[in-house]
Order: sequence, then structure tokens, then C-alpha cells
Amino acid sequence: MNPSFFLLLMSFCLASAGPVFGSPADTARAHVADTARVSIADSGSAPVVMRFGGDVWLGGYYESAVGESVSVAFSGFTLMSDADIAMVNLEHPVTTRGKKVPKPYNFRMHPRFLRAITDAGIDLVTIANNHVFDYGREGFFDTISYLDSVGIQHVGAGVNRVEAHRPVVISVRGRRIGFLAYYGGGEAPGAGESSPGVARREPGPVTMDILNLKNILQADYVVINLHWGTEKADTPDLSQQAFARSLIDAGANAVIGHHPHVLQGIETYHSGVIVYSLGNLVFGGNSRDTYNTGVFEICLTADGPSYRFIPVGVREWRAEVLAGADSARVTDTMRRLSRRFTSTILHNKESQ
Repeated sequence: MNPSFFLLLMSFCLASAGPVFGSPADTARAHVADTARVSIADSGSAPVVMRFGGDVWLGGYYESAVGESVSVAFSGFTLMSDADIAMVNLEHPVTTRGKKVPKPYNFRMHPRFLRAITDAGIDLVTIANNHVFDYGREGFFDTISYLDSVGIQHVGAGVNRVEAHRPVVISVRGRRIGFLAYYGGGEAPGAGESSPGVARREPGPVTMDILNLKNILQADYVVINLHWGTEKADTPDLSQQAFARSLIDAGANAVIGHHPHVLQGIETYHSGVIVYSLGNLVFGGNSRDTYNTGVFEICLTADGPSYRFIPVGVREWRAEVLAGADSARVTDTMRRLSRRFTSTILHNKESQ
């Protein structure tokens, strides 16, 4: 769950060393110097449970509906807090400042709604997406400050290229789990040597980041988050499939996708898993306050990883775990969306 104040203070001390620029070797050393922003110390051989949700925006129509009630979205929703690590895509800056950049849709969340995210037990967010710079650099810098202030780890964007590509490594019960995130579109700037931005979804740098995590930082399990795809499309295109598979071939263990705002299928490939889109978790980008979605679970055991898709419903902006016929319908939808893949966790009625 959320790290203690002591561990957060230690992570600030690591970060204060600053990035190292220069050759690829310099970048690798910078990653090593700042390896673990948070470490959850524990012992024993119990499984490590990770759960992933899709797009979250607690603003827009959501804010208009709930007003000052900061805890509506995840009130009574323990799916994330019950996990060892819980992660979502934070689809917005956290700020009250900044100037709208010219684009069709600009998102931001008032800092008071961070309470809902921390109370939900969300430990880590990807900010490699097309909205994190919607209110310019000022809004982006506020986002980093607010997330740091409440102990929510973040990956996929930073004040420069080294920061944007720096992984988060979390240690749980002797397992080192590494996280990276990327965005490939044009609605957010790519991080430069001395300029803020997102980590770009480019094959060469992504592969190098994976190798760095596996070989230098000694991660036992690597999770890649990708903000990608076509909005409202319920299937990925062939180039996405090829890219995701290449990441597994390079050493990643799981690829988690979002951006289409709808669910897409799940593929197992070699020893890895690819979740092409988890759709929206709680998302205020339109007036629809009731819909079905899901959370993806990875459970690391002594025998290897196991996977589970957990049907979730949002009812009047409040997330809840589905059961009975509602759960079965969402699972059937995911089974249908996954049929296009040769291998999936949802081949038949017994695979749930």
C-alpha cells in the first residue's frame, strides 16, 4: 500500500542526487543511482498480487456530479487496497494553475481529489499519456509535486529524458518488480535532455530501458504501460500486436495498455501477457456515469505468474466489483475480444 513517511523521505534523498547526462552508460548509472523510489519490505513466500486499472480522470463530469465529496469514486472499493501493488493511468495533470494548451479536450484534476486515489490504495500511476501536459509545464510540474507529496509513485514522464525513462522498482517479499511507461502520440512533448516531457514509445530506447531493468537493476519482473491505440476501437491493430510482442521478446513480462477508453482483448505470448486496453476505470470525460469495465491481476507465485481479469462496474461514478450475471457478461465480452489471439487467458468458460 502507500509507503511510510520514512521510505518516502529516503526516496526524496535518492532523487536529490539529480540526473546524470551524457553517454548511454551515464544514463544507466543514473538509473542505478535512483533505482528504488519505494521499497516495501516484507518476508516470506506468499504470492505478490498486482492489480491494474485503466484510465482515471476525477474531473470534468465527475467533479460536476460529486462536488466537494472527494471519496465517491472508490468508496467501498477494496480491490486496489487489497493488492500489494496497484496501478492506474492518471489521465490528467493535478493542478489548479497553468494555461490550456491548444487542443480539442483539456483535462485536469483538482488536488483535493488525490484523497480518493490514495484512499483507494493506488500506489503507482503512469503519467505517460496525451493529457498530462494539457495545462503546460506549470500544470505538469504541479502534478509531480502533488503526487510526490502524497507518496504516489509515477512513471513515464519527467523534467528531462533521464527522469522520464527512469523506472520505478518496487521490492515485495524478495521480488524486485520494475515498471516503465510510454506514450507515442503528438499531444504531449517528448522529454529532451533538459526539457520536460513524456517517455516516447520508440523501439530502441524502450528495449534499452528493459535491458537496463533486467540486467543492471536486477528486476525479477518487468511491467510496461503503453498509452496507445485508436479511441473507441475494441481491437488493437497489427502494428500494436507486433510492438507488444517485441517487448516480451526483449525481456518484459507484462504489457498493460490504455487510451481507447474501451476494453480490448488479452493475449498470452511466450512467457508474457499483453493486455491491450483496460478501458476506463473512473473517468469524467463524458456524462456516462454507469458502465462496465475491469481490473487486471497478476499474481506472482513460486510456480510462476498467474493472471485474472476481474469484472468491475462503475455505478453513478462509484467503482464496484461485479458478481453474478453482470460479472459473467463482462467476462464473456473479454472472451469474445480475446478470440482473435492464438493464446489467451480467456479461451473458454472455465478460464476466468
